[in-house]
Amino acid sequence: MIIQTLELKGFRNLTSLDISLSSQKNLIYGLNGAGKTSILEAIFILGFGKSFLKVKKSDLVNFDMNAFFLKMGVLKGSIETELIASFKKNGFYLFLNKKNSNVVELSKYFYPVFFSSSNYNRTIDSVTEMRKVINRFIFGVHSLYIHYILSYNKLLKQKNYLLKTTKNVLELNSWNHAISEMSSKIVDTRMQFINKLNHEIENKFGNHLTILYKPSFDTNKGISDDIFYQQLEKTKNLEIKNQKSMIGPHLDDFEFYFKSINFKFYSSGERKLHLLMIYIAFIELFKKTKNQYPVFLIDDFDTTFDNQNIDFLLENCPDIQVVATSVHKFKSFDNLIELKCGNKDLKRVKNG
Repeated sequence: MIIQTLELKGFRNLTSLDISLSSQKNLIYGLNGAGKTSILEAIFILGFGKSFLKVKKSDLVNFDMNAFFLKMGVLKGSIETELIASFKKNGFYLFLNKKNSNVVELSKYFYPVFFSSSNYNRTIDSVTEMRKVINRFIFGVHSLYIHYILSYNKLLKQKNYLLKTTKNVLELNSWNHAISEMSSKIVDTRMQFINKLNHEIENKFGNHLTILYKPSFDTNKGISDDIFYQQLEKTKNLEIKNQKSMIGPHLDDFEFYFKSINFKFYSSGERKLHLLMIYIAFIELFKKTKNQYPVFLIDDFDTTFDNQNIDFLLENCPDIQVVATSVHKFKSFDNLIELKCGNKDLKRVKNG
């Protein structure tokens, strides 16, 4: 899958922008505040229906406008596809070839992988952020997974509301049945994915690098609705006392290790390289599953990667499309696009 064109209107500080991208290495460069990261954010929204930042969609609308519009032309094999995301006062909409669509349908034609200098440390240090990354990875190769997560989150919200407002044990039992059923699907999918990803990591980089999946449920006796329901029942009194769910996939942990040492204890540079190796392994797993590469988005390229790391990425994934941002101009990229503040003067320097 290759991004060919991108059009933005009323998005962040970009009132209007229309660019074409190379199928290889693209660099969008310019001063801070020009809107470089906003371009990657727009691409991300077209892939996942939401930003990589914690922000309301209404906050993404340009100050002088009342809506935003994003359009992207994507090439998958020989098939050209148009993806659109728009936000107005009456809601957020996704379109595939001008027909109403959803993230699952769009993912068949486009899937971005996002890496930035501001999030790689947070990914390693925060259990919540690490879960988000793993969830996005799994969705990339297992489209139904997003339905499991959305259904589970809805059930969890309703159960937590019940725990805070009533002591009705019988009603709590029915929610536990529903949650155990969805939990078993999520845990089983996560376990299978991590096994496949670890296998891919070992094939590419040896057995020094590994991901450890630590479910909140005890899985020693297996993964099933009944086994998880029994654990929820044992935890019921504690949950009633604390007025919140104390066990479930929303509390699962993922730990990254290199030579049996947790990533958290490595230097910043080592963290980046080791995490990049995991990303590359996932990209290869995606390629084997989907028979195509995703698009790799790199924010603050010169801060996130040095030349050695970007060469490492491209040597391992030579056919992947890269869209990167930087305050500096790097002539090694195939397509250089200068973005100036206010985006009134967009200059294409080189188109490979």
